[in-house]
Amino acid sequence: MRKLGAFLSLVRWYNLVMVALTQVLFRYCIILPVFRNTGYSLPLSQTDFLLLVLATMLVSAAGYAINDYFDLRIDRINKPDKVIVGRLITRRATILIHSVLNFLGVMLGIYLSWKIQYWPLALIFLAVAMALWLYSVRFKRSFLTGNITIALLSAMVILLVWLVEYRAASLQYAVSPEMMEVNFFARFYSFFAFMTSLCREIIKDLEDHAGDKKTGCRSLAVVKGLETTRKVVLVIMGLTILTIVAYMVYMALQGRFTIMSYFLVMITIPFMVVFYHASKALGVQDFRIIQRFLKLIMLAGVLSMIVQYFFIGI
Repeated sequence: MRKLGAFLSLVRWYNLVMVALTQVLFRYCIILPVFRNTGYSLPLSQTDFLLLVLATMLVSAAGYAINDYFDLRIDRINKPDKVIVGRLITRRATILIHSVLNFLGVMLGIYLSWKIQYWPLALIFLAVAMALWLYSVRFKRSFLTGNITIALLSAMVILLVWLVEYRAASLQYAVSPEMMEVNFFARFYSFFAFMTSLCREIIKDLEDHAGDKKTGCRSLAVVKGLETTRKVVLVIMGLTILTIVAYMVYMALQGRFTIMSYFLVMITIPFMVVFYHASKALGVQDFRIIQRFLKLIMLAGVLSMIVQYFFIGI
């Protein structure tokens, strides 16, 4: 059981659940109602969609494993009590886990590419696997490159679902205004994922400042200092809040007051509270609390898709 627990921690099972939840909710709470209103059925079979989710989770899990492998020196400084690689799971086993998970995930991606006759999908899975490797080896230690990489991959979790469904749908149906509406939601939620992930990644760099500095990482916090990094975080938060407010106004103009109220109470107000505390944060513990609250805001954003489905039917 201890080994199983170590494995689940290595692959960040809680993040994998979030990935799966995001993709499932976007399909069934955003895409499905729109297609149903136009008389269309979802073109991708349930089995193939579950394989898409599984492939995404496998490649993500492989990325977490290889990240811990290359982060061993940093983790021994920043969080010595939470180190897994070399203590609970050997370095050799970690590489094996990474390789097997990546192989399975990419192969599933290739199968889906063949199934819907859209070969760029296979290239996307290969590119994501490579990006996660490069993130662990090089990007994470480079100025902002690692933060932006993870933020882009977070946005891809949503975009991937719509890309596959849209490709499969375009082979069966004419492009409709309703399908363009899904495009709008895909852009909004992927932008929300990108901005909140970018913010959270930079805050994590503030947490890990000591270990990053000792191991030669050129994170924003190391290169520009804590105060400048805090200002960058506040700018990103501010832009995100403004985008959410604009979305709320759009929902109000559409008469969708339930979703507007949800975003106000569950996302906008908490985000403003986090913004205030980020402006006053002084130490590692403060930043740790802030990034955990950001994770809850991200979860609230994902769960807003359920509100979309039940209260407005899109």
